[in-house]
Amino acid sequence: MSISVETLKDALDSAKNDDTAVVRSVSSLNQLSKDHASWDQGTQACKDLADALRTASLRSPLGDSGIIENLAGLLNEASGKQLHFQIQALRVLGNLCFDHENNRKRVKDAGIVPTVAAYLTQNAPSDLVRTVCGFYLNSSMDYAPIQNEIAECGAAKSLVDLIVPEKEDDGSITMAIKVLDNMVAEETARKIISTASTVATYIAMIEHLYKSEEYVDELDNLENLADTLLQLIMDDDHLQNELVDMGALDFLLDFLENTDIETQEKDDKEKLEEVRKTMSKITIYATSTDAKMDELYNNRHLLSRFLDMAKSKSEVVHQCAVYILGNLARTDQHCIELVEKYNLSKLLLDLYQTTENATFQYAILGCLKHLCLPVSNKDIIGNDECIRILSPAIDESKDMLKRNQFLTIGILKLLCAGNYNNAKRIIQENNTLSLVTGFLKRVDDVAAKSEATRVLTNLVKTVWVQNNNNDLRMQVMEAHILEPIIELVRTSTFAVLKNDGIMALTLIFSESSDSATTKKALSIITADPPLPVIATQEQEEGEEQKEHESRSFLQVLIDDICVESNEIPVQIKCNACVLLCKVVESAKKQDDLQVVESIKTIASDRLERIQDNSDLRKYATTLIKALQQK
Repeated sequence: MSISVETLKDALDSAKNDDTAVVRSVSSLNQLSKDHASWDQGTQACKDLADALRTASLRSPLGDSGIIENLAGLLNEASGKQLHFQIQALRVLGNLCFDHENNRKRVKDAGIVPTVAAYLTQNAPSDLVRTVCGFYLNSSMDYAPIQNEIAECGAAKSLVDLIVPEKEDDGSITMAIKVLDNMVAEETARKIISTASTVATYIAMIEHLYKSEEYVDELDNLENLADTLLQLIMDDDHLQNELVDMGALDFLLDFLENTDIETQEKDDKEKLEEVRKTMSKITIYATSTDAKMDELYNNRHLLSRFLDMAKSKSEVVHQCAVYILGNLARTDQHCIELVEKYNLSKLLLDLYQTTENATFQYAILGCLKHLCLPVSNKDIIGNDECIRILSPAIDESKDMLKRNQFLTIGILKLLCAGNYNNAKRIIQENNTLSLVTGFLKRVDDVAAKSEATRVLTNLVKTVWVQNNNNDLRMQVMEAHILEPIIELVRTSTFAVLKNDGIMALTLIFSESSDSATTKKALSIITADPPLPVIATQEQEEGEEQKEHESRSFLQVLIDDICVESNEIPVQIKCNACVLLCKVVESAKKQDDLQVVESIKTIASDRLERIQDNSDLRKYATTLIKALQQK
């Protein structure tokens, strides 16, 4: 295809560009297209055009003139015979594409990307390889169609093959690394590149640079290699496992622990620190899969390294170790041994107190939450002063760290579940119970509200089953815990959470010996539902609003029992009947017949209609009798 010289002249004139040299070069290319012989003139023309195209204003006129299609045809004809022309033509195309999406589209449509993929061989001249890479880099920058085409036509594999650790880098390796790093953000391209062979190549190259001890001079390459490797493995369990299988973990840990720069160059220090953070993420991902959890934990050499790293003075190192240990602390057996044998909870709490990095604190809290699950760990972690150390995180002053607050609440919930000593700590020490109830009053998030309320239900279930602790029970009741527990039962759509509240309320009404407390509890039980909260404009725009529950607590409970089509399990319906029996019993003791009448009015007829042959019928009958007795 010939280039439209007249169109080009008009465009250059309107842009006030000196068109003489450009038009002369374009005419030479037109001549080459006709005679297929004047390659030297064509090569010089391309060289001149490539140099001229450093001026951005020339890119649109030349692109519009048809030069890209012209060069596509000439490159097909050159086909390995005209090395210098190929290099200069690719320079023209690369410069045309620089920061110019329309020209990138023309390059894509002209089929140039797969044509020049054939140039990327191990024996190809290095200046041709570098120029192909430069063209690929400019044409694919922020342009997914060409990124994908480079991968799909096989060029990406050829680029990976260029990354040979022992080979002296004449610039080809550096350019190949840059092109691949530019491509991996695009999912289609990344999936093609993401192979075990590619990962092995990248690990080998990074290890080569590390062991050469000249990595300070290769920080740009190191940064691109690490960034690409992270992109390749971060969403791919198979490749994460591959890192473990190829024995790369020890090297990755060595890199984190031993890389340092003895230089005053601030930029170099900062760049290496970013590389180390990226390598840390790669290591964390490599230890995160379910398939490798037991293998890694049972490797005493690696486990010992992880635990030692957690004590390192280096932030990157000890943070990486905590994330890894969190990945491994996902079975009761692992968690128990990590606490009992290795004192991991104490180590984590020490780290928590010495860092102000909220993201790292989040990682510590996540690991601690896993450790709190086994029953035998609860006393040990409580004795490590976990509650005292963590509870300030739910103070109002920390409300900007919502993720950390949510994990902290979860830890408190687990620690006091069935553990009397930890329940006492929450109730009696460091104002923790007040912090929980204060958090409940402030928070709008449904999940956080439910989790905090379960701290209260666990306290009740733990404290009320113990004898001779009326003082402790009174302290719990004085903290205004009934309202949130009743709200949990009234508003939750999750049967497990609803049952949690039902069981706690049943204990309270079964064991209450204080008349004033019982009267207050009965008044809350029969109260009207709270008025709906009017959402602010920010809340309406920022998050989906939960539908307002307009029924009262008693109405919800009766509906839960009597509506056959709901998803409440029969056992929970039975538990709700038991709770109402205890409420009726308490009301009669207090001569509060209004409560009894309220329940009777809502419930009697509906309870009678429950099927005779159902398990629920027995509990419903008991409740009916309790309502009818004087």
